[in-house]
Amino acid sequence: MKLMSLFKPHIPQSIPNHGLSYSLTAVRTSRSMRVFAFLLLFLLVSLIIVLVGIPWVQTVNGDGQVTALIPNQRPQTVQAQIKGRLEKWYVTEGQFVQAGDTIAILEDIDSKFLDFNLIENQSKQLEALKERKNQIEMQVQVFRQQVEAERNAREAGVMASKQKLQQSIQKRIAAEATVKQAELDYDIAKTRFEDRKQLFEKGLRSQRDFERDRMDLQRSEVSLTKAQTDAEGARRNEQEERSNVINKESEGSSKIFKVMSDETKAMETIASLENSIAKGTSELNTALARRNAAIVRSPVNGKVVRLLTLGSGETLKQGQEIAIIVPDANSLAVELMISGNDAPLLSVGRKVRLQFDGFPGFQISGWPSVSVGTFGGIISVIDAVDDEKSSGKFRVVVRPDPNDEQWPESKYLRPGTRSLGWMQLNTVTLGFELWRQFNGFPPTVDKPKDGKKSKKDDESEE
Repeated sequence: MKLMSLFKPHIPQSIPNHGLSYSLTAVRTSRSMRVFAFLLLFLLVSLIIVLVGIPWVQTVNGDGQVTALIPNQRPQTVQAQIKGRLEKWYVTEGQFVQAGDTIAILEDIDSKFLDFNLIENQSKQLEALKERKNQIEMQVQVFRQQVEAERNAREAGVMASKQKLQQSIQKRIAAEATVKQAELDYDIAKTRFEDRKQLFEKGLRSQRDFERDRMDLQRSEVSLTKAQTDAEGARRNEQEERSNVINKESEGSSKIFKVMSDETKAMETIASLENSIAKGTSELNTALARRNAAIVRSPVNGKVVRLLTLGSGETLKQGQEIAIIVPDANSLAVELMISGNDAPLLSVGRKVRLQFDGFPGFQISGWPSVSVGTFGGIISVIDAVDDEKSSGKFRVVVRPDPNDEQWPESKYLRPGTRSLGWMQLNTVTLGFELWRQFNGFPPTVDKPKDGKKSKKDDESEE
């Protein structure tokens, strides 16, 4: 009834006499209606100003979890390096360990390594081979010294033979000279004998002188024969000495070649021993590595969060996971998964607002300045391929923004904590964003030119 009374025309009881007609007075808008109209106009103008003037930050949403930016600070699994039987645990869940600390002991069940004295036996065999090699090497040194001695002996023998050869040559020359002198004496004696024979036949010389001349001729002939015999002996002696020189050289070389042959055989033995030593060393190192692999050690400093094989005596396969260790992380990051439609809109260096489980927060995607309980981040990596499940989602790694509020400490913000992220794109007006949402258009984004980051992005990363 009150509402109807607002629209009911007001008829005055008495009309003043100032020239206004009753009809004009009856159609005049009431005061309350004018106020309501002005209010609607003010709200409309205010809405237009808000839609046109208030900025709105376009965002792309993604969810993921906390991780470490450095790979060796991410949760790591400890695996059994050999096939064996779990013998003893040395840690418990929740215990802090240092890199190299023993986590568990395995008993090797490979048939090749069941001998408990395997390493000791292989070490003794290796030492015996090395000792044998040292002895052969000493023999090689002796052979080399013997070769040098044989060479010296050959040179000395050849030198002595050459000296004897020189003496025989001189004797041969002297003998040949004696032969020539004997031939000359014989010719003279023969000529003299012929002359005196004629004189004897004529009776001018006596029988005694003739016989003496004959004896002189015979002596000259004997001397010539002896000289020729001596010369021939000297020639034979010279030939023998030449042969002796050749024999000395051949005999010395033969001895040297024999010693060098023995040295070659010794070197072959050394090569064979070195091959055996290398093989034995490899087997020993394999046995040592196998025994060392039976001791499961922590690869990093961190906390043991889970023991996957609990019972002692259980048989483990090679490569089977037995524990999970979370290292001390000082480079926290967030892995967010975004859809393939949003991946082209992002670039390295863009700002991100993050909200973590366990830390209450309030986020208005378009107005990051009024967000409460969120933390700033910067896109560090955008994967070039989708995830392993081929689901069409891409991984985005976000690191802390140095110019924003510091993230919680790693003891509170553990790896694996779920996180929500709002990656910021362009700043537009609220009206444009509503129009885009109503029409289903994608957000706008300024892409870096030639794959380079803008100066603003570089400053934000610094």
